[in-house]
Amino acid sequence: MTDTARRAGLYMRSIKGWFVMSKRNKKSYVDVSISNEKLEELHSKMDGKSGMRKYGRYKAWLHYANLNSWQHQKWHWGYVNYAGKQWHCTCGLVVEMDAVAEVGGLAGLELDAAHRARGHRSLPDFGAVVVSFIYDYKWMEELGVYYFHAFCQVYGDYVLERPGREADMFADIHNVSCG
Repeated sequence: MTDTARRAGLYMRSIKGWFVMSKRNKKSYVDVSISNEKLEELHSKMDGKSGMRKYGRYKAWLHYANLNSWQHQKWHWGYVNYAGKQWHCTCGLVVEMDAVAEVGGLAGLELDAAHRARGHRSLPDFGAVVVSFIYDYKWMEELGVYYFHAFCQVYGDYVLERPGREADMFADIHNVSCG
């Protein structure tokens, strides 16, 4: 009987540990997906308005149009500082302002709080969790294209100023091998 009780005690400890661990690693997400219908609806609300009303509707549309564009470029970053408490990443990951950075050792890169958190979802489909993603871009005036920066949260590898396909390939390879 004591052997059974001992086993039960061990079993309960492991369950308790599992609950504590799941709470600690739990990530929260918000739905930040933008449909073409939503963009069209917001754009149509500008019609018939004038002055500041039209400008206000335009700014609302522009916010969502930019977010949609960034998501299709697979660019992850904390784009909204919600009431000074949270960063919302373009993939929907919510990072508390006072959260401890989960990814470190990349002092040479200009990473925001969202980049230093784990649990990002793939863009533009919001599917699987990824560990490697595009974190910034640079407009190459002489070429007329954007070049992207990507990094891997697991190994700390990164590439700077790469064409879209190369940056995507870097992220894809690391997500398969590290994720």
